[in-house]
Amino acid sequence: MTLKYLDQTGLSLMLSVGATWFKRGCGHQFAIPTRWGSSGRINLIGTYSLHRHEEVLEVRELTGTCTGDQVTAYLDTLAAECRPGQLTVVVLDNAAFHKGALIRERRELWEQQGLYLRYLPPYAPFLNLIEEVWRRLKGILMPRRCYNSVAELRDALLTGLKILGTRFI
Repeated sequence: MTLKYLDQTGLSLMLSVGATWFKRGCGHQFAIPTRWGSSGRINLIGTYSLHRHEEVLEVRELTGTCTGDQVTAYLDTLAAECRPGQLTVVVLDNAAFHKGALIRERRELWEQQGLYLRYLPPYAPFLNLIEEVWRRLKGILMPRRCYNSVAELRDALLTGLKILGTRFI
């Protein structure tokens, strides 16, 4: 069996906020200034896979923000790579684009190909192992600084992903 933890992440020209915490139902929103808006971001979707003794990070750069269509396309790619007789389980959080109509429609087809979806309990991102990979990438492997251009950000990102042995799909 192969277990894959799926999630999205975004990187911006500005330093990201590492983590915040509020008691459930008491969250406050703060305006955080950004540089160049959405054109100053790189968004990724990826899976952190555990298979026997092997750990693999697979990523794809997204165009714009994450949508159900992009998640579906990514899952289509994972399903196409499933081996006959090999069970592959993808663990997702409860984001709306992980549970949309298109995903519900394709789920049976993916299961026929050997790809099964399982959802984490609500409000439990700490159970998604890829979150720690994103944290390591952003907080340790990439220089903690503001970037002057998306090209500069992409270079730092690619260096960090290379250290992690990332496979681009």
